[in-house]
Amino acid sequence: MVIVLNVLSMVALCAVGLCLIVQFNRRLPSGSTPYWLGAMAFVLFARVLEPVFLSSAGFALPGQSVSTQQALVGLVLACLTAGLFEETGKYICLKVRSVRSSLDLRWLAKFAVGYALCEAVLLGVIVHAQLLYFYSSPEVLQALDLDSTAQNAIQRQLASLTEWTAIFLLIERVFAIVIQVGLTFIGALAVAKRQLVWLMAAIMIHALINIPAASYQYGFLAAEHGEMIYALLLLIALYCIWRGGAFTVVRLRAALSDE
Repeated sequence: MVIVLNVLSMVALCAVGLCLIVQFNRRLPSGSTPYWLGAMAFVLFARVLEPVFLSSAGFALPGQSVSTQQALVGLVLACLTAGLFEETGKYICLKVRSVRSSLDLRWLAKFAVGYALCEAVLLGVIVHAQLLYFYSSPEVLQALDLDSTAQNAIQRQLASLTEWTAIFLLIERVFAIVIQVGLTFIGALAVAKRQLVWLMAAIMIHALINIPAASYQYGFLAAEHGEMIYALLLLIALYCIWRGGAFTVVRLRAALSDE
């Protein structure tokens, strides 16, 4: 039942992404290039440069046998690093776009969705599918030549893999899609208004939102508690979009037109 529910959760996540792309292509028929640029930006800054920095920084990572204090410091620094690399990376891409061409709302929306869906697929589908494979075939994990930190991290995730994990995956990833699009728009304000305070705000929001997920990875938070936190944050985010989404889009369009 654990595997079935988690697989259904991944299928539902893929369906959400597909529906987003279909709706955006229907309403904004301007080509698929911004999607791919957003996806490549996530791979470069979040999956290449950020891990290289984390591996060389020397602070505690999930799965390492360290004291509680060291783990907490590592958690905070990891969250700040994620916010710094991802939001700065998006800012650089948007800045280059604004210099080479106009940064219009249609292109920006597709770039944001491409970035968010790439994260959802790589972290929410592929990584989770790999985890389920190890869960169903534990002998494969033992045969892999992994260091003790990676082994401990995966073993901890496997031990906490339950029916709750399926719900946590879906809620956390849907929330991540919503918030990544919102943070990309904040980064666009930093470009359009030429005010780095918007970029600093995006970095800090990103870091704070990563804390529950990172706490789960470091073993400080149970999956069901993380699920409740992200469910509440998702409801708050959707309410804010419902109440002020149109006004925010109007302000962003005006800022981009004045660029």
